[in-house]
Amino acid sequence: MAWTIHLKESVIEDLRWFGRKDGRMLLTEAERRLLADPQTDTRNLKALRPNPVAQRELRLMGKFRVLFNVDEDTEEVTIVLVGEKRGDSLLVRGEEFAEHHESDSAE
Repeated sequence: MAWTIHLKESVIEDLRWFGRKDGRMLLTEAERRLLADPQTDTRNLKALRPNPVAQRELRLMGKFRVLFNVDEDTEEVTIVLVGEKRGDSLLVRGEEFAEHHESDSAE
């Protein structure tokens, strides 16, 4: 399979928040791992519970998270968010992000 990777427009800002060096390193490593096989379940690559943000999560260097969607038909991966995990919180651009937790629904 020849996967292609796309970035949601907001991901550029997510990466810039980490600084030029770290942002590039995160993107390079995410692309390397996701091009290999974005659907394999490993310790650092897993499916998320159903949520409105993303289907899957990639863990990088222990504390960074890349949330993404996979389209098997077109063999495309779309990165939708990059953040940093601190405790039980996911921080995106320094702000807590909770939309990916199904238990936080406002229903």
